[in-house]
Amino acid sequence: MTEELGKLRKGWKVWKNPQGPGDPVKYLGELYPPESQFYFKGSDLRALGLDPGEYTVLAPEGFDNSDLFARWQKVSIPEC
Repeated sequence: MTEELGKLRKGWKVWKNPQGPGDPVKYLGELYPPESQFYFKGSDLRALGLDPGEYTVLAPEGFDNSDLFARWQKVSIPEC
């Protein structure tokens, strides 16, 4: 049982950044990157159905890959 719990993937917290000065920041909840990777790209967020724009993502607590990327990231989904 302990081994199974250790294998569970943790969600990344995702916010949509404001597009203009009067727009609010929107918390979208916890999302999971594709099975084959441990971070998000814009195409991953688009595949989850998110609209074009700028997003801030926060890696799960205890996620130790600081040599690869920052725990806080900005991810963009370009307009098509």
